[in-house]
Order: sequence, then structure tokens, then C-alpha cells
Amino acid sequence: MSSSLRMTLIIMVAILVASVVEGNTKTDCGVAQTAFGMCVPYVMGMEHTVSSSCCMAVRSVKDLSPTRMARRGTCNCLKMMMAQVGTGRVDGRRASGLAGKCGVRTSVIPTSLSFRCFEFVYDSNFNTIRYTAS
Repeated sequence: MSSSLRMTLIIMVAILVASVVEGNTKTDCGVAQTAFGMCVPYVMGMEHTVSSSCCMAVRSVKDLSPTRMARRGTCNCLKMMMAQVGTGRVDGRRASGLAGKCGVRTSVIPTSLSFRCFEFVYDSNFNTIRYTAS
């Protein structure tokens, strides 16, 4: 992909992300969507590496989700954003590995629209919340 086409796609994604959260940035959902917008180019495959700003965003998203209900809400919020961006454009493997690449322990980042945000459980082995599929 040429660099000018890549830059055009990144700008278009940024505009789309901005329109999704416009007027909603004072809520936790809006803040999470705005922060996670930094990761959209990576999870869509437009960038080959995770940027430091994306990792800061992943940390911010985790910090917004200290309770089970907050994690569920943040996860659902990011699923809404994913639907707006176009779930077919999101690489589920990249999305699922994002927290690990950033050195953050969190499972609130959905990997598809079918991701079940309500299945978070406490994992005492890691003192963290993990996702379990039923």
C-alpha cells in the first residue's frame, strides 16, 4: 500500500472515530472510545506495530474499568465503536493480542461483535479479571 493511500485511510479512520465519540467524550464510554481510537489503525492492519500512544490508550481503557460492571460497560462501549468502524475491518488476532503487546493485563478489548462482554471472572492466580467463554 502506498504511503499516501495509507495516510488517507488513517485520516479517514480518525474522522470516523471522532464522529463516533463526538459529544460523548465526557462520559467514560466517550473517553474509552477516544483513547482506543489510537489503536484502530493497528487493529485494522494499517500499521504494522503498536504505537506508544496506542499502549497509553490501552492503559487508560484499563484504568476506566476498575469494577466488573465498568469492565462490561467499557467492553460494550468498544464493541459499539467497532461496529461503527466496521467489524470486518478489525483483525481479531491483533485486537486480542493488543493488551499483551502493551504489557497491560486487561480483557476488556473485544475482538469481534460477538465477543461476550458479560463473561468476565476474577482470576486469583493472576490477581486480574479474565474472559471465559461458556
